[in-house]
Amino acid sequence: HWASIHGNQETYWKGVLSHDLEPNRAYAEVSRTAHELQKIGPHLVGLQIHNQVAILWSRDSANAIGFMPFSYSVGYDSLMQQIHRSLYDLNVGSDFVFPTATDFSAYKLLIVPALYIADDALLQRISDYVKNGGHVVMTFKSGFANENSAVRWVRAPGPLREAAGFSYQEFSNLEHPLALKGDPFHAGADNRVQNWAEFLMPEHAKAIAYYDHPFFGKWPAITENEFGSGTLLYEGTYLSAKLQTAILRGSLEKAGLTGPDQQLPAAVHVQHGVNRLGKQIHYYFNYSGAEVKVSYAYGAGTNLIDGNAVAKAQELTLEPWDLAIVEE
Repeated sequence: HWASIHGNQETYWKGVLSHDLEPNRAYAEVSRTAHELQKIGPHLVGLQIHNQVAILWSRDSANAIGFMPFSYSVGYDSLMQQIHRSLYDLNVGSDFVFPTATDFSAYKLLIVPALYIADDALLQRISDYVKNGGHVVMTFKSGFANENSAVRWVRAPGPLREAAGFSYQEFSNLEHPLALKGDPFHAGADNRVQNWAEFLMPEHAKAIAYYDHPFFGKWPAITENEFGSGTLLYEGTYLSAKLQTAILRGSLEKAGLTGPDQQLPAAVHVQHGVNRLGKQIHYYFNYSGAEVKVSYAYGAGTNLIDGNAVAKAQELTLEPWDLAIVEE
């Protein structure tokens, strides 16, 4: 709202102006933003972002897992949100792609959460993407059922078996969280998996983590397979958020997608793009109430906010809840 409403249900749905209709702190902030956009807006409109990571989102898989849940505390949506949050925390932009996509080659890393429903053609496209040099992180329940939600009459993960480098015949719910043997990702108290476990049997894949359990520990929880020129990492269980972030960080490194953005303080998030003038734009956001200093890692340019020149490797000071926008 422009102004706060004086009665009825939305009385406390605050506006830019409060109930007194006088200029205030919020008004001053909106005014400042408007004047900044008036000055630098032509440099920001039409921004084109080219992400090199994609998440494959499947409505059919979400519906099927919702109908036949593996847990009543987590599911397809929470897994998707966990993965997206990990990428955000790692300062990595991502696109969403869909089962109808015919080509994933624009991306260096494809993340496939619980692709429970998929026809053979989609699974073949994922396999071909790996074979041709792509990197995939895939989670449990992928490749299990066909496009009609019928479980395949072949050993899981069906047509993905060659690219994944394993098969499995058994799986289980987990009543209580389990640790991974030896804490392979140094997650400490967050070294735990939960809700679901597939008993993966490597054929060509390398086991990179095992369940810490007297019976389940016979089988890997996470595997990675080299197939053609690419890799497919598979999570056979629901990971903690910290483990998920560690897995994704490793896969990003393998795909050559890590750099200075992953060295920034946790409160600082970045976005990059190309404006309609063809120039690189770098946003540095300070999502905290404390001043933060960061090293600017890109080509020399101008901070559009204050007009000051910025050199590569120069230290930027970000005030609390403030930002810098550098145009090369």
